[in-house]
Amino acid sequence: MKKVFLIALLIPSLAMAANFKQVVSGKKLTLVGATCAGVSFSKDGSIANMYGEQGIECSPALSLRAKWLNENTAMLVEKVRQNKNAPPRVFVMQFQSRNGNKITVKDIWAGWGNYPDEILKYTIE
Repeated sequence: MKKVFLIALLIPSLAMAANFKQVVSGKKLTLVGATCAGVSFSKDGSIANMYGEQGIECSPALSLRAKWLNENTAMLVEKVRQNKNAPPRVFVMQFQSRNGNKITVKDIWAGWGNYPDEILKYTIE
């Protein structure tokens, strides 16, 4: 009886879980409050481009390979080697929730030094 009750409690939460790779593939995520800054994903989710707020046009500033660690965590790795003496830049995005066209992402620090992870909010376009 307890197992049936527990399963009945879990089914609604499983139905609400999102496969964020599917949600963001082919979309641009713009930081809330920004005009251009954010990240876009290719239709298959394997390539990402980062955008900054600088410049007249809203064009990509950094091209990245996207490796999905699971359906809600993407590791983005710099595609073009900028400095042959340094490793590629790596970004880890852990998608946490979606509410309509808003998405909340935990930006997990993967660089040099000790910096805290950040919670970022994006608009899906």
